[in-house]
Amino acid sequence: MTEPVLVVDMGSWAMSAAVVVHDQLHLVREPVTGSVRWPGGASLDPAPGRPRLSVGAVAEQRRDQHPRHYVDGVRRAVDANAPIWLGDQLINGTELITAALDAVVEEATRLHGRIGRLVVTVPAAYRTHDPRREILVTAASVAGFPDVELVHDASAAVLDPLAALEIPDGGYLLVCDLGATWSATLTQMQHGVPVPLSQESSGSGRDLDVMLAADLRTSLAEWVEPAFSAGGDVSVRAGFHALDIVRKLKHRLSEAPEATDQIEPGAPAYTIDRRLLGQLTEPANRWLIASCRAVIARAGIVPGDVAAVLLVGGCAHLPTPAPTLHNELSRPVTRPPEPELAVLRGAARLTGGRSSRSLPADPAPWRVEPLAWTVPGGRGRLVRWLVKEGEQYRQGAPLAQVRTADDRVFDLTAGRADGVLLEHRVPIGGMVVTGAAAAHVRISPTVERFQLAKRHHLRVSGDWLLMPDRRMLVECSRTGEYVKVRSIDSGALVTELRPGRGAGRPQHGQVALGPNHQLSLVTWDAEGHFCVWDVLSGRMTSSFSDAHRPDAVLVNEGEWRLVATGEGAASVGRYRRDVATVWDLATGARLDRVVGEDLARRFTGYTDSSRADAFATEMASPDGRLRAAVLDGSVSVRDLETEAEVFRADLSPGKQVRTAFSHEGRHLLARCTDDEGTSVDVWEVLQPA
Repeated sequence: MTEPVLVVDMGSWAMSAAVVVHDQLHLVREPVTGSVRWPGGASLDPAPGRPRLSVGAVAEQRRDQHPRHYVDGVRRAVDANAPIWLGDQLINGTELITAALDAVVEEATRLHGRIGRLVVTVPAAYRTHDPRREILVTAASVAGFPDVELVHDASAAVLDPLAALEIPDGGYLLVCDLGATWSATLTQMQHGVPVPLSQESSGSGRDLDVMLAADLRTSLAEWVEPAFSAGGDVSVRAGFHALDIVRKLKHRLSEAPEATDQIEPGAPAYTIDRRLLGQLTEPANRWLIASCRAVIARAGIVPGDVAAVLLVGGCAHLPTPAPTLHNELSRPVTRPPEPELAVLRGAARLTGGRSSRSLPADPAPWRVEPLAWTVPGGRGRLVRWLVKEGEQYRQGAPLAQVRTADDRVFDLTAGRADGVLLEHRVPIGGMVVTGAAAAHVRISPTVERFQLAKRHHLRVSGDWLLMPDRRMLVECSRTGEYVKVRSIDSGALVTELRPGRGAGRPQHGQVALGPNHQLSLVTWDAEGHFCVWDVLSGRMTSSFSDAHRPDAVLVNEGEWRLVATGEGAASVGRYRRDVATVWDLATGARLDRVVGEDLARRFTGYTDSSRADAFATEMASPDGRLRAAVLDGSVSVRDLETEAEVFRADLSPGKQVRTAFSHEGRHLLARCTDDEGTSVDVWEVLQPA
């Protein structure tokens, strides 16, 4: 990454910014005060003519002269999704955010030159398709960045390098962001990216400031009350000064037992100590604990499943939240250095992942080709074309940019050869749909040959399953003793689950794909004791016991249910009849009990092996250039453009063989099953540069 990237953390009443150059973070300080935290307010110049918005220290200075033309947070109108009055002017959220971004971009450009890209943080409450996200995108476009990326603040906080968190894939982390707005967000690590699952927020930080300001007014009533009772701009200005003082004092209490300051020179001193702050913070702490428990319960887990609690934001300095969270949730609490900058640092770290987010074109086998892309989520809005009609491009060059529903921006790159872009099929602002032609190109003629090199041969006494996303191989014991997840390219062990350690080991097991593509193992013994395990986390998610010994066990992955049948388990008159019991695998609850004969045939959709297995008798490569097929125990690979066979492997004639390509098409896999076990052969697909 060589182009400077500007990262802006847009908080409720303050903001911070940094420029990332060559993976180095450079803070953008407020130009007047030199502070790393920019005051988040905005002021409208009441002078005749065109209204002009100011932000930062300039807005703070104008506040004292024209307090009714001032708002203490540029995000206030965005959060409310409604315009606000500044003096006699109605100002919307787009105008406020644009003014803030213009000021930060101007200072960043002065220090580091032209800025290539912009990343802005948003609260986790701004869900996909939230109109408030569109306000931020529009404001960034007006500021000159139509390809702005929005990053959830909770996700960014987890990636703060100073937090030094190591959360395994599938692990949970609770993020408590204590700024002017307090929020509790439960995140889960999914493929290396923290994803917000549930969030609650309140204005506890702002309420605390108001209570402290009220205590200041009470303590210094003889000096403060005349200003408040004067009415008009004088009382408003005095209120701003009181809030400024208490915000400064509460942060000093993280280092000293008490803190003292003056509202203005010549005014009496005001002092607060940790005891008073603790009393005033108690309602906010109660809300925080209740919200943490709520977001955890909403995800269907318990506090013990959460790896840690991450404490960030300006109020993370307060002395009471950390011990309160630790005592009430019994989880470790982590507070990184300078927690008010944690979101900014994490968002800056995320910018380094942009280089891996290129979507290669899906090529077609003719000379004049339509270009189509597989867009995450199925569709995305075209931000801009990077290559004009009639212009040449190189193989793999970025041709356009698309914004997905969650406001990530992807580069749409060229396919397998150099060419000329003949026609734009989608206008700027239009939708790029997966599988639909977005452009037509003329590609340069090339001669291409494929070679496949054997990388490894894996054989086990159990079974092999290929995950539906074709990224991981799963090795399954036929007795349910273990499940091993292995990488395709090296065969290396990624994770392993061995249920029943320290207790009776299961005698049977079946791997199944549960809700949200969760890799699970269902185990049972001869006595009818069942357990359901999350393979990646190693956690037991449910357990139950049947009243009779199971004769046949079948799983329905779509409904996430299990049916267990037992021979002669019920009596009807003088005759013995089979009984089938249906269980909910998510909760372990018994749903139904059926008596009859040959019950296994009555339950459609229930199988004794996973239907999510991605191996098949025939499969095309992801780029559409090769097709692998099983022919009497052999695997044959053909070049679809020339129809020539480029590879054949004779495995086991007469035995069951299935094949597949890995998700990126770099590897060909073949699975061979016999009575003694199952083997997997892996070849690497080699192509000319």
